[in-house]
Amino acid sequence: MSSINEQLKSLFMSIESIHPNTVFMQIRENESVFCFKKNDVTFVTIPVGFELISSRYFKHTPPSYDDIEYAINYIEDEIEKVVPLIPMNGHHLVTNTSFIREIAHLCCIEYKHEMSLPRNDLEYLFGQYAEIAMGRPPRLHETDISQRFYAQLLIIREFLHHLKYEQITVIDQVTLN
Repeated sequence: MSSINEQLKSLFMSIESIHPNTVFMQIRENESVFCFKKNDVTFVTIPVGFELISSRYFKHTPPSYDDIEYAINYIEDEIEKVVPLIPMNGHHLVTNTSFIREIAHLCCIEYKHEMSLPRNDLEYLFGQYAEIAMGRPPRLHETDISQRFYAQLLIIREFLHHLKYEQITVIDQVTLN
C-alpha cells in the first residue's frame, strides 16, 4: 500500500472512532478517493479531480453551460461505476478537503472545526453559479468564477447527488489531533 493510502487509512481510522459508519472522501487534483470499512478498510478511487475536470472540460472562464454539461456527463459516468461499491444507507459522508470548507462557507455555514453542508444548500449555490455560466454577470459576493472553482463545486455537487447523501460533514485536522 502506498504511503498516501497508509496516511489516508490512519486518518480514516481516527475519524471512524469519532464518527462510526463513515465514508471518508478526499477530492484531489486528478482523482477522488473514498475510504470506508467493510470487513477491512476499503479504498475506492475514481479519475475525477478538480484539475482534471477543469483542464479537460472547461474552455471558458467562467465555464459555459455546455462546458459544465460535458463535465457532468463525465463525472456521472465515473460515479455510476462505483455507486454499488460505496455504502450509503446508514453511513454519512465526511471530508477534510479544504475547498469544501470554503464552499460550505459560501453556503452561509459558519466556520467550525466540524461543519455540516446540506445538499440543498449546495444545490442552491450551484444554481447561482449555473446562472453565471448562462450569462448572468457575477454579483459582488460571487468572486471566484475560475475554472478550478467550478470544477470543485461541480464535483462535490455530483457526488452528493448521485451517492444520495443529504449532507457532508467537513472536518479539519484540528478535530483529529
